[in-house]
Amino acid sequence: MNRIVLIGNGFDLAHGMKTSYNHFINDYWYNTIEAIKNIAAGRTFENDEILIKSCPPRVFIADNSFESLKKAIKEQNFPEIHFKNNFLKIITRKSYLNNWVDIENEYYFYLKEALGSNKNAYDVEQLNIDFKRIKELLCEYLIKVENDFRKNYGENAPRIKNVIGNKIYYPYKYKDLSEKFINKEFDVFKEYILKMREYRYDDVPRKYLNILSTIDNNNSFDEIRNALFSENSKDFTSLIPTQTLFLNFNYTSTDHLYYDPKNHNIDSANDLTDSKYMHIHGTTVFDDKNPIIFGYGDEIDEDYKTIEKLNDNRYLENIKSINYLETDNYKKLLDFVNSDDYQIFIFGHSCGVSDRTLLNTIFEHDNCASIKVFYHQKNENEDNYSDVIRNISRNFNDKAKMRDRVVNKMYCEPLS
Repeated sequence: MNRIVLIGNGFDLAHGMKTSYNHFINDYWYNTIEAIKNIAAGRTFENDEILIKSCPPRVFIADNSFESLKKAIKEQNFPEIHFKNNFLKIITRKSYLNNWVDIENEYYFYLKEALGSNKNAYDVEQLNIDFKRIKELLCEYLIKVENDFRKNYGENAPRIKNVIGNKIYYPYKYKDLSEKFINKEFDVFKEYILKMREYRYDDVPRKYLNILSTIDNNNSFDEIRNALFSENSKDFTSLIPTQTLFLNFNYTSTDHLYYDPKNHNIDSANDLTDSKYMHIHGTTVFDDKNPIIFGYGDEIDEDYKTIEKLNDNRYLENIKSINYLETDNYKKLLDFVNSDDYQIFIFGHSCGVSDRTLLNTIFEHDNCASIKVFYHQKNENEDNYSDVIRNISRNFNDKAKMRDRVVNKMYCEPLS
């Protein structure tokens, strides 16, 4: 069995990287306001996104936040901001937006609105231009953040790396698997139990021999199955994945900290998994020839069918499933999921619908044995396990599969 470690923005945040949407937008306004403060009285401030005519003297903006800028406009006879990038205006003023998936959802909302007859709707060509600029700003910001991270890998980093690394490479537990795969695995066990009863130990792979030697294989098959796969089964019922694929939805390379499984708490150095890496949404490194994919990816949505029927390619410019074809990453992912059974570990990904096409593919695939969430523990009494599960459910058409495959909270744990 293999494993897919599905990595989202929460993975970077767990390492102390300021890569959330709020980090990005706050940094943008901090630097922009610093530039505004340096403009002489009466002069115009302009960049690619905004325009302010006739800046006043002695501008006081308390903390370089957009909220403080709005207050200065109101109280200090400050000229109004003219937004040249209307999408920046939209996402800045919607203070409830918290995650990158929210920004992608906003893009898709205005893309769909452009389909209608509303004269005030966002022109699709201008929407794409404005959205492209946000993507460029994001890329610039992430390059800076990742460079700072490399230079200032903090004192808590070894602890975090040890905690997360042990979870990434932890042997899989049979009690985490769906009933279908427990039954499938036990069919293999039965074959080796019969060989052990005939004292043909050389014909039993070591990993199965180690497990079966700890139980009474003279018991009935039902008794052995209950012992191996019950909720109270001991830790000996565990195996190392053959391959571990880091499926990274971020543009950063934090996953490379975990390149070598030998650096983590593995039961046996002889049973190391084979680690593989894939940045499915690209990276900020030009030489990778893996351009950033930022947009929307839900072909299941009913409105998407309407968009396709338009025969207007402008509406498909930022659709993820189309942009996946710029590289061979998606094809390699399909090869991986088709090659063997696999378990999915979710590390910091919200599983929102802006990635539904891809997530549906790997969640409902016949080889998917289970989906285990490593949730964010916000405080002693609050975590986001239920939020992630609700999002996961939206990526399933077959809800029976979802209930069988998603590991219940009793067997899940926080990411860090």
